[in-house]
Amino acid sequence: MKPTPSPSGGILRKIIDFHMDERRDWVAELECGHQQHVRHDPPYTHHHWVTTAQGRLEHIGQQLSCSACRLAAA
Repeated sequence: MKPTPSPSGGILRKIIDFHMDERRDWVAELECGHQQHVRHDPPYTHHHWVTTAQGRLEHIGQQLSCSACRLAAA
């Protein structure tokens, strides 16, 4: 299966889990093995769903843009 590029230039990968980093920011663990911060920090980033366990659970399987995969493919 060929990876799908996202509009932001990364490669779309499914979220498989979440964890909190040392600064207490949420990080999505992606199917490719890379990680992506998912912050809710208005007015710049609106990911209100990451602040609740239910919101994170609902986003398992959703796709995020992985710029690390894009760099590896270049």
